[in-house]
Amino acid sequence: MKIRIVSGFLGSGKTTCICNMLEKREGITSVLVNEFGDIGIDAELIQRGEAVDMVELPSGCICCTLRNDLVQAVEEIKTRVNPERLIIEPSGLAVPSGILEALEPVKEKLGLEIEAIIGIVDADGFLPNLESGLFGDFYTDQLANSDIILINKVDLVSPETLQRVEEEIRKYNQSAIILHTVNCRAEIPALEKHEGIDYLHLHFDHEFDSLAITPEGIYRRDGIEQVLRDAKEEKFGHIYRAKGIFQTGEGYYNFDLVHGQINFKKLKGGSGNKFIFIGKGFDKKAVEESLARART
Repeated sequence: MKIRIVSGFLGSGKTTCICNMLEKREGITSVLVNEFGDIGIDAELIQRGEAVDMVELPSGCICCTLRNDLVQAVEEIKTRVNPERLIIEPSGLAVPSGILEALEPVKEKLGLEIEAIIGIVDADGFLPNLESGLFGDFYTDQLANSDIILINKVDLVSPETLQRVEEEIRKYNQSAIILHTVNCRAEIPALEKHEGIDYLHLHFDHEFDSLAITPEGIYRRDGIEQVLRDAKEEKFGHIYRAKGIFQTGEGYYNFDLVHGQINFKKLKGGSGNKFIFIGKGFDKKAVEESLARART
């Protein structure tokens, strides 16, 4: 069973990348999604309209607190489905080395073949995040251990910024294949991870808070947009990332807030409201009250 790891910081485009891969998949493919939060949004977006086997490991980090759960999930997928490929999407706060380390003891037993690790970098947010110093070990681990690096959202930055992003990446990894993408659209080279290759392991010790709720009700899109603008302006405190699915009178929408960019996408359907906010020391009660005011 081939294992493809798609890593990247919060909001870099991992889910979009996996959806693109599924469009071109050959043979049976399973997807294992791990989210930082108590509810799974990415899994619903990936599975929408796709006949794909999905496994969720929400609320925790698969390279730390959920390592045993990760191994058990991989064993279950191998036994129950035995797909040709398993795509693993770790949370935006998990490092690739932790996944490699967790799978190493069972790799031979389960016949796992680790494919080239794909790392996704948000061209618009990478440099500010790197310069903040808050996520240094995350980027060091992700970039050093990636075989293919997608610099995503290149349409949002200038050529000069894009060049600086690539120069910074090369400080961590001289040999990775670097691709420039919009919406993670790219022809991914069919590389394999060589046996016995050394990888850099760093423990990324994050102290993030998350609010994950599934309230009932119908929402106004402009009301949700106001909540996100307030989050962007840090009226609730420091929120790095927000995403969700919500129902309006016109149907379901998916929203994203990352690096000050707010995006909405109309969905064909949904199974209830799901909201996730990730940050540090933000006022969760104020966020919930603001969401309540956005109901019709």
